[in-house]
Parts: sequence; C-alpha cells; structure tokens
Amino acid sequence: MNDLLLAIALLSLALGALSGFAVLTCVDYPEKARALGVINPMRIRQAHIDWIVMGTVMVSTALAVPDMPGWIYGLVMFGGVVNPLTFVPMAFSKTVDTTQAFRLVSLVSFTSLSLGLVLAAGHFISTHF
Repeated sequence: MNDLLLAIALLSLALGALSGFAVLTCVDYPEKARALGVINPMRIRQAHIDWIVMGTVMVSTALAVPDMPGWIYGLVMFGGVVNPLTFVPMAFSKTVDTTQAFRLVSLVSFTSLSLGLVLAAGHFISTHF
C-alpha cells in the first residue's frame, strides 16, 4: 500500500505541475480559457495548488508512516485524490457546488483525508513512543 500511496502522490505532484499550464492560460490568455468553458479561473488555480499540496501531504505520510494499516492508507488516498478534483467542476460551473451530490462528495473527501491524517499520526505516535 505504501508504494501505491507514493505513486498516487507523485501523480498528484505531476498534475500540479502540468496544471500550471492551465493557470498560465487563465492568466495570460483568459479569452482562450473562456472559450474552453472556464468561467471561474480561480478554481483552476485552487486545483493546481491543491494537487501540489495533496501530493506533498501523501508523500510525507507514506514516508513517515510506512506501516500504517491499509484502511488508513485508503482514507488518505481517497481524500488526497478527491479533494483537488472538487475544484475542477467549479471552474466550469457556478452552481455545481450548490448540489447535494457535490456537497456530499466534498464532505466525505475532506472527512476522509482529515480522519486518515489524524489516524496516521496516531499510528506513528503509538508505535514509536
């Protein structure tokens, strides 16, 4: 599971790097971004930053706690992948974040990551001190 978390983390970092081109397009060529359907460029920037942050969080967690139970890995992976993705639909819609489905996905994702990271820290502390 640790290698899987590291692979997902590295992919998140790669998406963060590549999404910089989308940010560049929104900043330097806003008419092209609008033509592609972007109505809220700030959300592109948020996804870009969150992919980098989540990649860093997942790498740190995998390296610090390589022996945590699989279900904790699952929580961290789910939240680490889904959290940045929630910004993408908001770049193309002004109302998607008002839907019950979107709010549920966001809540479950944020809860999963938060709980997973707290449990990973607890596992590390309980096994090292």
